[in-house]
Amino acid sequence: MHQLSGRQREAKLIRRAYRAAAVGQLMLGELNTWHEFLEADVIDLESLPRRLLKAELSRVRERLSQEIRNFCSKNFRGMDERKLSLLYEDIKAYRGFELPLPEFEEKFAPVRREILKGNPAHLTVCISLWGLQFRFPEDELVKDLALALHLASEAQDEMMQYSRKTHSELKASKAEIASLGRKTAFAARSAVLCCFNLMEAYLNGLAWDYVQTHDISRLSNRKRKLLEDTISVSIRDKLEKYPRILAGEELWQEPDQELEGFIDTLKPFRDSLVHPSPFSAPDKFGGYDKLRLFYRIDYDTALLTADLLVKLVQRIHVHVYCDTPAAPEWITELESEIKELTK
Repeated sequence: MHQLSGRQREAKLIRRAYRAAAVGQLMLGELNTWHEFLEADVIDLESLPRRLLKAELSRVRERLSQEIRNFCSKNFRGMDERKLSLLYEDIKAYRGFELPLPEFEEKFAPVRREILKGNPAHLTVCISLWGLQFRFPEDELVKDLALALHLASEAQDEMMQYSRKTHSELKASKAEIASLGRKTAFAARSAVLCCFNLMEAYLNGLAWDYVQTHDISRLSNRKRKLLEDTISVSIRDKLEKYPRILAGEELWQEPDQELEGFIDTLKPFRDSLVHPSPFSAPDKFGGYDKLRLFYRIDYDTALLTADLLVKLVQRIHVHVYCDTPAAPEWITELESEIKELTK
């Protein structure tokens, strides 16, 4: 094996520190171009005079290395210059980085839980010129839902300007009124669908997190199937049974008004949107008129469904994670949005 010279060893240590620092700056959103990031790898350290090389190594050890250690300690457990330098190579290859949290932590280092802010373990770690970010379906969907509610609210407010006009005056603004009505209907329908998708994403995430962190071989075949085969399990079964399986005790006391209100509101309206049909739903599913529900979805329906969703997620979270009762940040933000809209 080729023995590195003193100059080469010093250059290698400096470059590793440069790369680690570049990754830290990138995560903090302090870099504006990939050229800045790549500078750490293109500086010709080996050609520097030995005096300058030693001086730079001393600077790296005295200041830069300490900054890197502080950054690592604040954000990770067990991260160091060497691992950050390896991460640099992965980022460099694609001018960005995305990796599921479990894989990231196995390959590099665990992320401190206070940095995750209650976000789920199935999130994806993303590093780009926008900094260190965490992506997961619940966050994407809650932002979609908030936007839909705001769009509906804005359209409702704009519609108020026509509330005192006579019918003949309204006819003169028919196109504008129709546009606002269309905006309201679109946003309300989008919000209802978001509520269903968000609740499903949350419950599926709970099941996945539990399967990854617990020995489910001791569960009955029926319970294992409920957790592992999320596609074929109804939203009602997930809501009713997941909390009991995950926490080991019942959450809902029958009848539970919030649970039943959410299911009775969301399920028929969602099915009317996803499976629109002039045929009524079979009697065993409530026998509701799909077209009537399709046309009835409005801003109030969307707001009511979103509010019930917040309440149920908060209750489920406290029940399942009784040792960390604080609700996920994304549901707290949605709760604040709804309060703002209902002032």
